[in-house]
Amino acid sequence: MESIEQTGRTVDDAVLAALEALGASRDEVEVEVLAQESRGILGILGHSEAKVRVTPKPGLAERALGIVTEIVALMGIDVQAEITDDEPDAVYIDIHSSSDLGLLIGKRGQTLAALQLLAAMIANRGQPADTRRRIVLDAEGYRARRERALNSTARSAAQQAKRSGRSVTLDSLSPRERRIVHVALADDPDVSTRSEGEDPHRSVIIYPSGTAGPG
Repeated sequence: MESIEQTGRTVDDAVLAALEALGASRDEVEVEVLAQESRGILGILGHSEAKVRVTPKPGLAERALGIVTEIVALMGIDVQAEITDDEPDAVYIDIHSSSDLGLLIGKRGQTLAALQLLAAMIANRGQPADTRRRIVLDAEGYRARRERALNSTARSAAQQAKRSGRSVTLDSLSPRERRIVHVALADDPDVSTRSEGEDPHRSVIIYPSGTAGPG
Protein backbone atom coordinates (compact mmCIF):
# COMPACT_ATOMS: atom_id res chain seq x y z
CA MET A 1 0.00 0.00 0.00
CA GLU A 2 1.41 3.38 -1.02
CA SER A 3 1.67 6.47 1.15
CA ILE A 4 -0.91 9.24 0.90
CA GLU A 5 -0.77 12.97 1.55
CA GLN A 6 -3.57 14.60 3.47
CA THR A 7 -4.42 18.11 4.66
CA GLY A 8 -6.40 19.20 7.71
CA ARG A 9 -7.09 22.09 10.02
CA THR A 10 -4.37 20.72 12.30
CA VAL A 11 -1.73 18.02 12.02
CA ASP A 12 -3.88 15.71 14.13
CA ASP A 13 -6.89 16.31 11.89
CA ALA A 14 -4.81 15.54 8.79
CA VAL A 15 -3.44 12.35 10.33
CA LEU A 16 -6.89 11.16 11.37
CA ALA A 17 -8.22 11.77 7.86
CA ALA A 18 -5.32 9.81 6.36
CA LEU A 19 -5.82 6.91 8.78
CA GLU A 20 -9.50 6.76 7.83
CA ALA A 21 -8.63 6.74 4.13
CA LEU A 22 -6.08 3.94 4.64
CA GLY A 23 -8.20 1.95 7.05
CA ALA A 24 -5.21 1.78 9.39
CA SER A 25 -4.46 2.51 13.04
CA ARG A 26 -1.86 5.01 14.24
CA ASP A 27 0.68 2.33 15.20
CA GLU A 28 0.49 0.82 11.73
CA VAL A 29 1.82 3.88 9.91
CA GLU A 30 4.70 6.35 9.72
CA VAL A 31 3.77 10.04 9.71
CA GLU A 32 5.80 12.80 8.06
CA VAL A 33 4.65 16.37 8.67
CA LEU A 34 5.02 18.29 5.41
CA ALA A 35 3.54 21.57 6.67
CA GLN A 36 2.35 22.83 10.03
CA GLU A 37 -0.95 24.70 10.25
CA SER A 38 -0.75 28.48 10.34
CA ARG A 39 -3.39 30.52 12.18
CA GLY A 40 -2.76 33.67 10.17
CA ILE A 41 -3.67 37.18 11.26
CA LEU A 42 -6.39 37.17 13.93
CA GLY A 43 -6.80 33.49 13.17
CA ILE A 44 -8.44 34.26 9.83
CA LEU A 45 -6.29 36.03 7.23
CA GLY A 46 -3.48 33.94 5.78
CA HIS A 47 -4.65 30.76 7.50
CA SER A 48 -3.11 27.61 5.98
CA GLU A 49 -3.85 23.96 6.71
CA ALA A 50 -1.46 21.32 7.94
CA LYS A 51 -0.25 18.68 5.50
CA VAL A 52 1.10 15.22 6.27
CA ARG A 53 2.36 12.20 4.39
CA VAL A 54 1.25 8.91 5.94
CA THR A 55 2.95 5.65 4.94
CA PRO A 56 1.81 2.20 6.07
CA LYS A 57 4.51 0.27 7.91
CA PRO A 58 5.53 -3.01 6.23
CA GLY A 59 3.56 -5.98 7.55
CA LEU A 60 5.34 -8.97 9.05
CA ALA A 61 5.34 -10.79 5.71
CA GLU A 62 6.92 -7.83 3.92
CA ARG A 63 9.48 -7.41 6.70
CA ALA A 64 10.44 -11.07 6.45
CA LEU A 65 10.77 -10.81 2.67
CA GLY A 66 13.01 -7.76 2.99
CA ILE A 67 15.18 -9.46 5.61
CA VAL A 68 15.64 -12.58 3.50
CA THR A 69 16.46 -10.54 0.40
CA GLU A 70 19.01 -8.40 2.27
CA ILE A 71 20.79 -11.33 3.94
CA VAL A 72 21.02 -13.34 0.72
CA ALA A 73 22.40 -10.28 -1.09
CA LEU A 74 25.12 -10.03 1.58
CA MET A 75 25.98 -13.66 0.82
CA GLY A 76 26.71 -12.59 -2.76
CA ILE A 77 23.94 -14.71 -4.25
CA ASP A 78 21.73 -13.20 -6.95
CA VAL A 79 18.18 -14.32 -6.23
CA GLN A 80 14.56 -13.30 -6.52
CA ALA A 81 12.36 -13.93 -3.48
CA GLU A 82 8.58 -13.77 -3.30
CA ILE A 83 5.84 -14.34 -0.77
CA THR A 84 3.91 -17.40 -1.95
CA ASP A 85 1.47 -17.57 0.96
CA ASP A 86 0.59 -15.21 3.82
CA GLU A 87 -1.38 -17.18 6.40
CA PRO A 88 -2.48 -16.21 9.93
CA ASP A 89 0.18 -18.43 11.52
CA ALA A 90 2.91 -18.55 8.85
CA VAL A 91 4.52 -16.68 5.98
CA TYR A 92 5.85 -18.75 3.07
CA ILE A 93 8.67 -17.33 0.96
CA ASP A 94 10.15 -18.98 -2.11
CA ILE A 95 13.60 -18.13 -3.45
CA HIS A 96 14.52 -18.42 -7.12
CA SER A 97 17.79 -17.93 -8.99
CA SER A 98 19.26 -18.53 -12.41
CA SER A 99 22.38 -19.89 -10.69
CA ASP A 100 22.96 -22.86 -8.39
CA LEU A 101 21.35 -22.40 -4.99
CA GLY A 102 23.46 -25.09 -3.34
CA LEU A 103 25.35 -22.50 -1.27
CA LEU A 104 22.09 -21.05 0.03
CA ILE A 105 20.54 -24.44 0.79
CA GLY A 106 23.62 -25.95 2.41
CA LYS A 107 24.18 -29.55 3.46
CA ARG A 108 20.78 -31.16 4.07
CA GLY A 109 19.22 -27.71 4.02
CA GLN A 110 21.11 -26.48 7.08
CA THR A 111 21.94 -23.03 5.65
CA LEU A 112 18.38 -22.52 4.46
CA ALA A 113 17.09 -23.55 7.89
CA ALA A 114 19.47 -21.10 9.61
CA LEU A 115 18.33 -18.29 7.31
CA GLN A 116 14.71 -19.19 8.06
CA LEU A 117 15.32 -19.03 11.81
CA LEU A 118 17.15 -15.70 11.55
CA ALA A 119 14.43 -14.16 9.38
CA ALA A 120 11.75 -15.29 11.84
CA MET A 121 13.63 -13.88 14.84
CA ILE A 122 14.14 -10.47 13.23
CA ALA A 123 10.68 -10.19 11.62
CA ASN A 124 8.90 -11.13 14.86
CA ARG A 125 11.05 -8.93 17.09
CA GLY A 126 8.88 -6.61 19.17
CA GLN A 127 5.69 -8.39 18.16
CA PRO A 128 3.22 -9.52 20.86
CA ALA A 129 3.49 -13.27 21.41
CA ASP A 130 0.03 -13.94 20.00
CA THR A 131 0.84 -12.19 16.69
CA ARG A 132 4.17 -13.87 15.97
CA ARG A 133 4.27 -16.13 12.93
CA ARG A 134 6.49 -18.83 11.50
CA ILE A 135 8.62 -17.95 8.49
CA VAL A 136 8.95 -20.86 6.06
CA LEU A 137 11.60 -20.59 3.34
CA ASP A 138 11.95 -22.73 0.26
CA ALA A 139 14.44 -22.62 -2.58
CA GLU A 140 13.09 -23.79 -5.93
CA GLY A 141 11.21 -26.75 -4.49
CA TYR A 142 14.00 -28.01 -2.22
CA ARG A 143 11.64 -28.78 0.67
CA ALA A 144 9.38 -30.96 -1.46
CA ARG A 145 12.36 -32.86 -2.88
CA ARG A 146 13.82 -33.34 0.59
CA GLU A 147 10.48 -34.58 1.95
CA ARG A 148 10.18 -37.13 -0.87
CA ALA A 149 13.73 -38.33 -0.17
CA LEU A 150 13.04 -38.67 3.56
CA ASN A 151 9.84 -40.61 2.93
CA SER A 152 11.77 -42.98 0.67
CA THR A 153 14.56 -43.36 3.24
CA ALA A 154 12.03 -44.02 6.01
CA ARG A 155 10.27 -46.74 4.04
CA SER A 156 13.55 -48.41 3.07
CA ALA A 157 14.76 -48.35 6.68
CA ALA A 158 11.43 -49.82 7.82
CA GLN A 159 11.79 -52.71 5.39
CA GLN A 160 15.33 -53.32 6.61
CA ALA A 161 14.13 -53.35 10.23
CA LYS A 162 11.40 -55.86 9.38
CA ARG A 163 13.77 -58.19 7.52
CA SER A 164 16.52 -58.12 10.13
CA GLY A 165 14.39 -57.87 13.24
CA ARG A 166 16.75 -55.15 14.46
CA SER A 167 16.52 -51.39 14.78
CA VAL A 168 17.80 -49.02 12.11
CA THR A 169 19.15 -45.57 13.06
CA LEU A 170 18.97 -42.78 10.52
CA ASP A 171 21.48 -39.95 10.18
CA SER A 172 21.01 -36.84 12.33
CA LEU A 173 17.89 -34.92 11.34
CA SER A 174 16.32 -31.56 12.11
CA PRO A 175 13.07 -31.46 14.14
CA ARG A 176 11.05 -30.92 10.94
CA GLU A 177 12.75 -33.85 9.21
CA ARG A 178 12.20 -36.13 12.20
CA ARG A 179 8.50 -35.31 12.09
CA ILE A 180 8.40 -36.26 8.42
CA VAL A 181 9.89 -39.69 9.20
CA HIS A 182 7.54 -40.29 12.14
CA VAL A 183 4.50 -39.36 10.03
CA ALA A 184 5.69 -41.47 7.07
CA LEU A 185 5.71 -44.62 9.21
CA ALA A 186 2.85 -43.82 11.58
CA ASP A 187 0.43 -46.13 9.72
CA ASP A 188 2.85 -49.06 9.42
CA PRO A 189 1.80 -51.55 12.13
CA ASP A 190 5.00 -53.55 11.80
CA VAL A 191 7.43 -50.85 12.89
CA SER A 192 7.69 -48.14 15.55
CA THR A 193 9.81 -45.01 15.65
CA ARG A 194 11.32 -42.80 18.29
CA SER A 195 13.79 -39.94 18.44
CA GLU A 196 17.00 -40.22 20.41
CA GLY A 197 20.08 -38.10 21.03
CA GLU A 198 20.68 -34.41 21.55
CA ASP A 199 20.34 -31.71 18.90
CA PRO A 200 21.96 -31.18 16.51
CA HIS A 201 22.75 -34.91 16.48
CA ARG A 202 19.26 -36.13 17.33
CA SER A 203 17.86 -38.74 14.96
CA VAL A 204 15.09 -41.29 14.47
CA ILE A 205 15.37 -44.96 15.31
CA ILE A 206 13.08 -47.39 13.47
CA TYR A 207 12.51 -50.78 15.06
CA PRO A 208 10.12 -53.74 14.62
CA SER A 209 6.88 -53.40 16.56
CA GLY A 210 6.56 -55.73 19.49
CA THR A 211 10.27 -55.76 20.22
CA ALA A 212 11.92 -54.16 23.23
CA GLY A 213 12.93 -51.25 21.05
CA PRO A 214 16.29 -50.09 19.72
CA GLY A 215 18.96 -52.70 19.87
